[in-house]
Amino acid sequence: MKKVLAALLLLFVINFSLFAVTTGQILSSKFGVVAAANPYAAAAGAEILEKGGNAVDAAVATAFALGVVEPYASGLGGEGVMIIHMSNGQSIAIDYKSAAPLDLSKYERASTGPLSVCTPGVVDGLIKALSEWGTMTLEQVMEPAIRLAKEGFVLNETFISVLSDNYEKLLNDLGEGASVYLKDGLLYEVGDIFKNPVLAKTLELIAKEGRDAFYRGEIAEKIEKFMSENGGLITRKDLEEYHAIVKEPIIGDYRGYKIITAPQPVGGATLLEALNILERFNVSDLSWDDPLYIHLLSEALYLSTIDMRTYCGDDPNVPVEGLVSKEYAKSRFEMIPLSKAITRSSKASERQKLAGDPSKYVEGKKFFENILKELEEVSKAESPSTTHASVVDRWGNAVAFTQTLSSFFGSGNVVPGTGIILNNEMGNFSASGPNALEPGKRPRTTIAPTIVLRPNGDLLMIVGTPGASRILSTLSQLIVNVIDFGYSIDKAMSLPKFCSYDTYTDLKIEGGFPEETVQILKNYYGYELELYPELDLFFGGPNCVYKQEDGTYVGVGSFRRQGAAAAPEK
Repeated sequence: MKKVLAALLLLFVINFSLFAVTTGQILSSKFGVVAAANPYAAAAGAEILEKGGNAVDAAVATAFALGVVEPYASGLGGEGVMIIHMSNGQSIAIDYKSAAPLDLSKYERASTGPLSVCTPGVVDGLIKALSEWGTMTLEQVMEPAIRLAKEGFVLNETFISVLSDNYEKLLNDLGEGASVYLKDGLLYEVGDIFKNPVLAKTLELIAKEGRDAFYRGEIAEKIEKFMSENGGLITRKDLEEYHAIVKEPIIGDYRGYKIITAPQPVGGATLLEALNILERFNVSDLSWDDPLYIHLLSEALYLSTIDMRTYCGDDPNVPVEGLVSKEYAKSRFEMIPLSKAITRSSKASERQKLAGDPSKYVEGKKFFENILKELEEVSKAESPSTTHASVVDRWGNAVAFTQTLSSFFGSGNVVPGTGIILNNEMGNFSASGPNALEPGKRPRTTIAPTIVLRPNGDLLMIVGTPGASRILSTLSQLIVNVIDFGYSIDKAMSLPKFCSYDTYTDLKIEGGFPEETVQILKNYYGYELELYPELDLFFGGPNCVYKQEDGTYVGVGSFRRQGAAAAPEK
């Protein structure tokens, strides 16, 4: 039955595109490739490449299409971060994270519903990317998404599974969640064709009128009306004053490979810190399933995510230079015991004691300089759900972007007359510290779209994944699997994953590791383990592109989320 549905889906994807594109789980091409969480979205981007668009054009088309075919994971009511690396060497980050309402006087913490909504950033971010680094018009790149919403697409198992898990949320929506995403109050089934005419009209309006349609015009009116009638905080002023921000990406290196990743307030610095710590160990002599390697990376991730919670956020005073310093990594490396796991605590106050001090490592300060200074001071004193796509074109321009609504189906609210699912990003703020809630502030998350270059500056791979707290562990394992262990990109993605995170008191282990490895982690290193099935969606759904030495691009869609790659045929 699954094979029949897969064939049916492929047939519909082929028929969906009006241009010659090829779609598959793993795909090679010299004309560019798109890897995304859904084959329709990948085909939408490949269609733009076929029409002569560049990687940014294709990425924007893919992003809008993902909002149609994966509306539960991203869309017009959400947020994201995009990393662009142009063939001329220019690297750019676009922060289109959502922002807290400007007036918080009536705010009460809520995990779903209107009070959980931040001002969406997707529309402005994608339009900014297109206008500055794309080559096509907004109407051209949005056409595939509009066609999908109008003509429909075949629902796969992932869509139905997420829909089923969120049935009550949609059924109880104060807006139009039930009427748009349920069938007469019931669930759709795998193989059904789903059309979204109300979202199609919204997309057409944005394609015609641009960002103002969303942030100042008819759509803004509908969002404000829904919010004011249902106790939400987003106003016309919030929408009018929202702007995506062009930033410098965070750039580091791992064993000579250049890592171009996402800036604050998301997870790029934390990813680099973990890799810098791991770089102190010669893990290439180990293997992906060696308990020692798993232990070392788990501890590096644990320490770096404690630092993330302590220092990172939408704050100009985040000590990024120190966090990504190789010298600072030496001080964190020193904390890892080789024969046992660091004790995990459920108490934030206990975990806080393990935070480092990256402020000591700015302006090129060295590890041993700080050690000597500390010794002197001691003598005197005696005494821490989402979607991703990767795109490259025939000219070598590369894009990685990760978008989210936070939870699947976000706040659970669909704005009447728009088909837009609003995010629930307000829950990602902290009670205090650099990620504390403030008017207009952007919440910290772990997303980290990343582009990796070879030592000679040529593209190696474009990587990223959804998965909340699993994002950083999955990305670091992808990078290590390719660079240290020499695996192909598809093998690196499909190998079992594990996750270590500051708030986890256990180590999450995906099925597929040898039993001997599991027993050593538990009985020798002392980890509490939580075991998951093989290729479990819990560990994210990376969608990646790899460039081979001969210039051929290999795109791979997620194995855990029915992703796909698509490429133009010429």
